[in-house]
This record gives sequence, C-alpha cells and structure tokens, in this order.
Amino acid sequence: MVQTETGPRHAMQGTYLGTRIEVAAGYDIQTDGWLFHVYLNRSSGETERLSELPTKHQARSLDSAFDQGFELAVEYLTTKRESGSE
Repeated sequence: MVQTETGPRHAMQGTYLGTRIEVAAGYDIQTDGWLFHVYLNRSSGETERLSELPTKHQARSLDSAFDQGFELAVEYLTTKRESGSE
C-alpha cells in the first residue's frame, strides 16, 4: 500500500434542487493534482456517489476541484430532473 496524499482531505457542501452536494478533495503527490469525489445526499437519507473508486476526477487546484465537482453534480441533477427520473 502506498500513501499518496500529503495532507488533509477538504470538503465543501452546497444544496441544489433539494439535494445536498458534497465534494471531498485531497492532494495526490504522484500526479501533483487534487483528486476529488462527489456525493449526493438525498432528503430520503440515500447517498449516491458520482465518482469511481478510486476516483479518476482530478483538478489542478483545490478551488478547481470544488468547482468541477459542483458543476458535475448540478449537471447530473439538472439532466435527471429534465428527463423526469427525479
């Protein structure tokens, strides 16, 4: 096992269409980038992850990781709502 994070994980939350979005990011020394996960927490208590394990989502900065994560979640929720599956 190899530890690739060199610092703490950072998380940011927001709400869109009644769903709480959480983006968690950590610095990866091997890629010199910020890997991030995106979670959707429904009011029903159900949690959905929009990222793989291990994640393939990567950004060049912490702010960019948060921006990309929220954009991904908003696009997913908007598309799901427009298709009527929400």
